[in-house]
Amino acid sequence: MKPNPNAAASGRCLCATVRRASRLLTRRYEEALRPTGITASQFELMMTLRATGPVGQSRLAQLIETDQTTLSRNLALMMNQGWVGAERGDSDGRRRTYRLTIAGLTVLDQAQGCWRGVQEQVEQSLGSLGAPMAEVWGALDRVLKAACEPAPRV
Repeated sequence: MKPNPNAAASGRCLCATVRRASRLLTRRYEEALRPTGITASQFELMMTLRATGPVGQSRLAQLIETDQTTLSRNLALMMNQGWVGAERGDSDGRRRTYRLTIAGLTVLDQAQGCWRGVQEQVEQSLGSLGAPMAEVWGALDRVLKAACEPAPRV
């Protein structure tokens, strides 16, 4: 991996490094998932829908830490593919709950095989660099926790 020239100029930036790692990992997972026709974002959304069962959009946005606009766009694309279905809420007809369809479950099952392959490759790569996965997951959990803490007031 080439060093980031911006990091040398300004010192190491955790945000920039994590964003770069995210882009590179996303690209790798996208390539693995391509044969199934879904993206890494859609995979995450589908896995969350399968785990939660029918769920409202606000709760779904909270679960995957995304904004409503991005989620709406992704849900619309997945509904057009027939992978996600929506039902109007009982108490408020404007609200919907979303769930995976049979077609969505089928494509998700196919995608999980692709995901497992790339997941194992990435874990092996990290392990060969001397980082046991328990340490990697622990470090990532600490980064997530720190990112959720409120910023200090200036």
